[in-house]
Amino acid sequence: MVSESVQTAIVLGGVAALLLLSVVTFYPEDFTPVQTQDGIKKFNSYDEIKTFLKENTQTNYWRGDIMMETTTDMTVSKSMSDTAGSAPEASQSAGDFSTTNIQVEGVDEADIVKNDGKYIYTLSGNTLSIVDAYPADNAKLISNITIDGNPQELYINDNTLVVLGNKYTHHIVPVSPENDIGIAKEMMPQRRSSTYAFAESYDITDKKNPKNIKTVSVDGNYFDSRMIGEEVYIIATQYTSYYDDGIIVPRIMTSAGGATVNKTPEVYYFDMPDTSYSFTSIVSVNTQNEKEDVEGKIYLLGATRNMYVSQDNIYITYQKRIPEIYFYERMVDTVITPLVSATVSREMTQIQESDASSSEKMDAVGGVFVEYIESLTPEQERELEIKVEEKMEGLQREIAKESEKTIVHKIAIKDGKINYKATGTVPGHVLNQFSMDEYDNHFRIATTTGRITRMGAQTSANHIYVLDSELKQVGALEDLAPGETIYSARFMGKRAYMVTFVKIDPLFVIDLSNPKNPKVLGKLKIPGYSDYLHPYDENHIIGIGKETEMAETKNFVWQQGVKLALFDVTDVENPKELSTYVIGDRGTDSYALHDHKAFLFSKDRNLLVIPILLAEMDESKYADELPEWAYGEYVWQGAFVFNIDTSNGIELKGKITHANEDDDSLLKSGWYYYGSKYSVKRSLYMDDTLYTVSDGMVKANDLNDLSEIKAIELPVSETYPKYFEY
Repeated sequence: MVSESVQTAIVLGGVAALLLLSVVTFYPEDFTPVQTQDGIKKFNSYDEIKTFLKENTQTNYWRGDIMMETTTDMTVSKSMSDTAGSAPEASQSAGDFSTTNIQVEGVDEADIVKNDGKYIYTLSGNTLSIVDAYPADNAKLISNITIDGNPQELYINDNTLVVLGNKYTHHIVPVSPENDIGIAKEMMPQRRSSTYAFAESYDITDKKNPKNIKTVSVDGNYFDSRMIGEEVYIIATQYTSYYDDGIIVPRIMTSAGGATVNKTPEVYYFDMPDTSYSFTSIVSVNTQNEKEDVEGKIYLLGATRNMYVSQDNIYITYQKRIPEIYFYERMVDTVITPLVSATVSREMTQIQESDASSSEKMDAVGGVFVEYIESLTPEQERELEIKVEEKMEGLQREIAKESEKTIVHKIAIKDGKINYKATGTVPGHVLNQFSMDEYDNHFRIATTTGRITRMGAQTSANHIYVLDSELKQVGALEDLAPGETIYSARFMGKRAYMVTFVKIDPLFVIDLSNPKNPKVLGKLKIPGYSDYLHPYDENHIIGIGKETEMAETKNFVWQQGVKLALFDVTDVENPKELSTYVIGDRGTDSYALHDHKAFLFSKDRNLLVIPILLAEMDESKYADELPEWAYGEYVWQGAFVFNIDTSNGIELKGKITHANEDDDSLLKSGWYYYGSKYSVKRSLYMDDTLYTVSDGMVKANDLNDLSEIKAIELPVSETYPKYFEY
């Protein structure tokens, strides 16, 4: 029998050694890994789509749905009093006001709260409220819109408001042909469910009487969007669905002026097998001309994961993994044969060179290896275990670069037009949109390959790749911080900043001035980590994340309170932590850790505001010493307001809450704060007034001393909005 120590070594060695012991794989014998694509192609018929999916989808099942025509219902209601027919009021707007925290200048991102220096527009459930917010002394709720479905985000563009979200429908599908792109198929009547993404456009010239002027819907789930100039670009995704002999192809539905137009755009694809195909629809909607035709393209891709958008291009990414089974011969040659006797090595080589199938070869090589192990003494087994661990760690890092791929698709956008440009591939997976950037006709992307397991195996490594305008790789910086993973990244012109983490937080400063030769300029190792990095100026950057403490066992760390840090990178070879501020104890959290739109910063005003769910330790509950694993209890939620500058660092100015602090029942209720209508989610300013926004309230405070000016209650929709239609 194989000893426990060598079994442990094999497990730590990873998938390769497991395969050698004939562990069952879930991948079929005829699975073909594809790493390149021949270029974009267009389907000409429904049958082509169906045939392609049947021949190329590498799974054993299909999911079923039937699409149908749908429209979005909406109701406009007016708060306060009946103001039908009233004229727009004269506006007095702020001279200086904040906008949504975005990644790329000129590329707006949708959010749950927007403002135009006079009015605040905010989503709460399926209710959108319009607040006349400036001046704060006279602030009041003037109207609200109830939208069926699940509205998620909104835009403001001049006097047009656009709400985006999802709608779910139950319906009976009649016996009828569908023929949009040469698609025709008889379908039996069935009750089916379907999802579509929608964009509702409202004329808000009269803020008291918003008027729906256009509805655009596309089959699938709302994924993300951007607004550039007058155009909103909407991305929806829909897994390929198969029912009997029918396949759902997304359609775009446009309703304006009482007329509804349905169409199926052209569908594009690549000769590339995948385990999780989905339709990715890109639709452009003009916010200033409701009569303009809606542009749309559909791409059959893998499951979309992340998106980056510049002023000229949309970059869509998804991950494709090639099973390690296709690298087992290299594993045998690199790890096993050099460690066994010459006789056993020759026997393994003969098996590898035989005409047997891959699974038969694995069985045979695994059997030979087990026999060899059983012939060893305990001391020899231990020596083999150590050598296997050493060889496998490096090999798995190399294999991870070949087996874990991110596919990048570049799609040009201009004045509502959508045109596919290029495809590229890089090793690893992408954390989020901030791991990508376009600069000087190059695309830069930060990725992580490998993994960190609870058993202690650390095969991860981190990389930055530079691609040209055709998405061909021209430069690479690989194998940063082995054994760690990327927690945050930010590209700023000719530099990149990256935080990796496993026990301590290294901040890397990376030079990208030469696209062909990216290099590390300097790094700083400090306790804790940053989930989000935000530029302060050319030589300083703000990080928000968690403080950490090393466990007594020294093999992992405990997360603590929310940590703010101001980094000085003036001396790029020696970056330093200029100032820090830690909020609360273990369990403290912030929306800003997960959503950059909750982060309000103004360098000119030395202002930083973030929402905080505050947890604090109650040491009286522990008879002995406070255990290192203890969580704090939730005692407060609201906005922390900071002064921040390079001279004085980060200083707490004050706190603002929407909850009634005299109500003791709210203080110890744990999950209450994130489920409460008074949980502060966003903040903004207009001139010298700071506004904080929760589902149930907009509160105005003086920015100078944070004294309260006014609080406006908001209508809150039912906990579970009406998502379904019958």
